[in-house]
Amino acid sequence: MRTSDMPAWFPLGADSIEVAASRYGMQRIHLVRVDGSQRRLDPAPGTPEHWRAQLSRRHPGVGRALAVGAVIVLTINLILLAPQLLELLTHLPLWADRFAPFASPIDLPAGVNTALTLIAGLAGIERALTVRHHRLLDAETDGIDA
Repeated sequence: MRTSDMPAWFPLGADSIEVAASRYGMQRIHLVRVDGSQRRLDPAPGTPEHWRAQLSRRHPGVGRALAVGAVIVLTINLILLAPQLLELLTHLPLWADRFAPFASPIDLPAGVNTALTLIAGLAGIERALTVRHHRLLDAETDGIDA
């Protein structure tokens, strides 16, 4: 058994396996052939990703609804929370001396922001379990350093 920091690359003869994980689960599991072609690998049995794939196979409508719901939640969160985060960052001493502070047109109560953040976490888990990742859409669940 081999281990590595993420993202990882494991040689498999002439081919290789590329793996990347996020805080919530897998972002990428691909077999990369020597000719450059790629194929997503199925999740291993017993993993949460395998359970989610089984759910989609057995109940495709439920699987699609969960996937669409996650995208909608993350899009709404990006629209609502990004301006508030930008306002917060531009008021930090590091940036306040260099840039004019940004005033967000959106000012939600703390409880609503907390609920949106928790729901975004669940949506991030859903996207990770389906091994889907988009740099912009999943930025909130990746964290600032990702």
